[in-house]
Amino acid sequence: MGQARLKWGQVEKYFKNLGYEIHADGGDKIIVAPKDGKPRSRQSVRIGHTSTKNAGTEILKCYESRFRHAFGVDPKDIHRSK
Repeated sequence: MGQARLKWGQVEKYFKNLGYEIHADGGDKIIVAPKDGKPRSRQSVRIGHTSTKNAGTEILKCYESRFRHAFGVDPKDIHRSK
């Protein structure tokens, strides 16, 4: 049995609690890492509008991989946070 899919509401809450910025661009959402003092070091991930319609919308698996590569955040970490 596989891991449960992430929902947009979980992802949004997790990243906001860690100080990430979330911007809207059309229907898409852009998650931007917090500033760390270094110029041009802020990673970002754009999530398409089909995965961010409302808090209960499941995000696509490809975005879980992008979180891991851009921010070093494993989907299991997001599932564990409440």
